[in-house]
Amino acid sequence: MLRQIWNRLTRATARPDPVPPPTPPPASPPPDRSRNDFVRTVRRALRNKGHEAAQALLDAELARSGESSDTHLAAGLIDHDRRHYRRALAHFRHDEERASHVTPVPYVDSLFRVEPTQGVARAEEWLADGSLTVRARTWHTVLRHLFPLGVPELRHTVHDRMVQTYAGDEDRWPEGTAEIAWLERWRGAGEHEDAPAPAGRVAFGVLDYVQPGKGKSSQNIGDHVQTLASMGHLARRTNLRFHSDDPDLADFVSELQGNVRPELHLDGDEPTDVELYRVDRDGSTFQRFPDETWLLEFGWFMHDLAGTGVWDFPPHRNLRPLFVSFHCNKRGLLTPKVLDYLREHGPIGCRDWTTVDLLLSLDVPAFFSGCLTTTVSTVFPPTDARPEPATVYVDAVREPVPDGATKVRQSYRKVKDRTYVENMREAYRLLDWYRTSFTRVVTKRLHCYLPTTSLGMEVDFRPAHNADVRFNGLFRLSAQEFEAIRTGMLERLRPALDAILAGRPADEVYAAWRETVAPEVAEARRRHEAEPAPPPLSVPAAELAGRLSVSQRATTTDQEADTTETGTDVVLLPDRSELDAVDDAVRSIEEAASGPVRVWVVEPDTAGALDDVLGPTTKGGGQRAGMLLPSVLLHLDRVVVVPVGETDVDATALGAVDLAGRPVGARPSAHWDTSGFGVLYRAARALDDRPEVAFELYRSMHARQVFDFEAFDTSVLVLDLDELRRRRFSDVVLADHRAFGLGLHQVLHLFVGPDVTTLP
Repeated sequence: MLRQIWNRLTRATARPDPVPPPTPPPASPPPDRSRNDFVRTVRRALRNKGHEAAQALLDAELARSGESSDTHLAAGLIDHDRRHYRRALAHFRHDEERASHVTPVPYVDSLFRVEPTQGVARAEEWLADGSLTVRARTWHTVLRHLFPLGVPELRHTVHDRMVQTYAGDEDRWPEGTAEIAWLERWRGAGEHEDAPAPAGRVAFGVLDYVQPGKGKSSQNIGDHVQTLASMGHLARRTNLRFHSDDPDLADFVSELQGNVRPELHLDGDEPTDVELYRVDRDGSTFQRFPDETWLLEFGWFMHDLAGTGVWDFPPHRNLRPLFVSFHCNKRGLLTPKVLDYLREHGPIGCRDWTTVDLLLSLDVPAFFSGCLTTTVSTVFPPTDARPEPATVYVDAVREPVPDGATKVRQSYRKVKDRTYVENMREAYRLLDWYRTSFTRVVTKRLHCYLPTTSLGMEVDFRPAHNADVRFNGLFRLSAQEFEAIRTGMLERLRPALDAILAGRPADEVYAAWRETVAPEVAEARRRHEAEPAPPPLSVPAAELAGRLSVSQRATTTDQEADTTETGTDVVLLPDRSELDAVDDAVRSIEEAASGPVRVWVVEPDTAGALDDVLGPTTKGGGQRAGMLLPSVLLHLDRVVVVPVGETDVDATALGAVDLAGRPVGARPSAHWDTSGFGVLYRAARALDDRPEVAFELYRSMHARQVFDFEAFDTSVLVLDLDELRRRRFSDVVLADHRAFGLGLHQVLHLFVGPDVTTLP
């Protein structure tokens, strides 16, 4: 009964049709807040105890009282907290006006994420109706979502309303003072505005890491270490004179110029004036730049704008980027508009090989540049000081730090409170302290490991996750590999920067860039296209299939009848722990089916017979059996696979679904992250003790599939066995299973990618 009630409650959340438009605001006062006790209780449980506790409260209320406005609001809160925004909004829609009063922030956040145009309409309605009470924190949520929508006038109005509303309402939102103060610098900011051209000067940007979302602004001083390294490529030129509206910025880069190692000096023919502009990497749209402001564009583009799920990318239209040390794995960033932008301004130098393969799969020219921080030694003069042997632990997490050892954090809140130049000076001071006070570093931070290695220190790199997607090509480099990255970075940037600083037009600069990196792009393409598959199995799948036992259980189709008789073939893949439930599962399948069925059970006790070829597994025998189904059930052309614990589905209806030539039918993923590559990235990251195998998996997935596709649920499947046999499914996925330790869920995503029919 509880499952039926829950299914009714959530059925609307799966609908693919657009969410209906908002209803007009009521003329009557808000509902009586005494009705909201249950919703408050669920909210407190979410905050203090998490999803499971909140869900338990909701389940109990559903069983006791059934579906109601309260249960929908509570379910909306839980789904919003789980990032299931469409489902959350569907729940809030059951009593939208009450949701706007009782759960306003989750409601507004879900509304803008699912249907931003309706979010704008709702904000305009609230502004127009002076009788409504909308709290400052709700206006703050509206304001955040207006930043990426290109509605500056509405954004300015909401910003003013938020500030006005907050006066006298501070106790309801204690964090509001800091949030409002943070946003003040963007108050009234336009979009893509021009700044006057600096007469007789080359306009050049340097990256900063603040944006309208305080929580999304960087607090990692390692980001400023990246910018420090990028400044070295300008500072090494002795003929440059630096200027800026911020005199401290010009002074700082001029000081770096005096610190450049003599062997790295580049002497120009005549003095050149450079106007420096601070560029917010994740919010440049709301700044002002002159046309053709050049920029070294680098880093991990991980921070969406104000926490809205939308990135401020491409950057400001007046910026002219040269991409090096670029990393991306966010599907929300790589929109068609962004891909066109990357193609136009490419080739893209990537910090890691996974980003290279990702972009090449999308037809964006790319190559492996490594990380800019390998060149940070450029702005640190040689020193005769030789500290006594000592170790500093920088954000170390792999093992306990010895008592009395020096510990340092590179990520802390104060970074957000300092000015840009204060952070740049702190980045320089920190690295100089490392090299003059210690001989050895133990760290989890990439932007400690690479820059301190650049400074000649002994570094023990112990990342939190060895198989992190960002480290492919950078993990524990040999001295030769490190020097190749550093030297390559210094050499490849020089021709394009020569053209920029000589005042050449943009097309000539990009021509110089393309010519310089063409051999690296060609090599990256050869590597990408020649990506080898895992080595084949020593024993063919057909032979392995013969080691498994399959039984047909009593069903609504005559067991004596020919197996080609009309009926739906259903497969159970139980593990040993599920054997006692198989008979009940068969009966449930029969009862739920709307037509004749046959049920086939792959006996789990025979799965161990595969261990000598595939190695032992913790994935369960049923998963391996699933990989062998096309070879085990040679007499069948299509099957429905259901788990032992979910046999109340109509197998007949599923078996009749038109797969449209695709090999697999599956339901949409219930995970909040619906990225198919997210499924595979998580599988690779689990290979913590074998990072080199994880890096091979990253390469393989991008060679086989184009980034990105929708993930799917593999608990219930419809399989076209004939088509899977034609594609040699079992041989391929068993090799992936053996090489990468993937389960059935992961190998199906790697094998079919987007070639899946969605089941009802």
